[in-house]
Amino acid sequence: MIRTQRIARVALALCLGIILWFALSPNPPSPAGLFDFDKVNHLLAFFVLAGLLDYASVNIARFEGKVLPLIAFGLLIEVLQYWVGYRYFEWGDLMADCFGVAGYAASRSFLRPPIDRVCIRYIH
Repeated sequence: MIRTQRIARVALALCLGIILWFALSPNPPSPAGLFDFDKVNHLLAFFVLAGLLDYASVNIARFEGKVLPLIAFGLLIEVLQYWVGYRYFEWGDLMADCFGVAGYAASRSFLRPPIDRVCIRYIH
């Protein structure tokens, strides 16, 4: 699973950068009206980030130890949005981030086995 961990780390770094860029852009692109609801975007982004972080940091045994950095990243985004002047700090966005992480945590036991099988078969 070392190769899987490396791939997850690269994907996590890319996603963090892209999400930060979207968060600080004055007019971030919208996927053709599919998810114009801002809170859904936050929820999905942090669901994916939680999954990538789970695979990127296998040395942290308990998932709870991975939650705090994700929530801190969400808080950082909101603080930076407050300071750029054309975006806003919203507690609702931070809550959506938390729900995204919680959603991954709740579905982790169902998601990990099939993903692990694919990783072992194709990446390992």
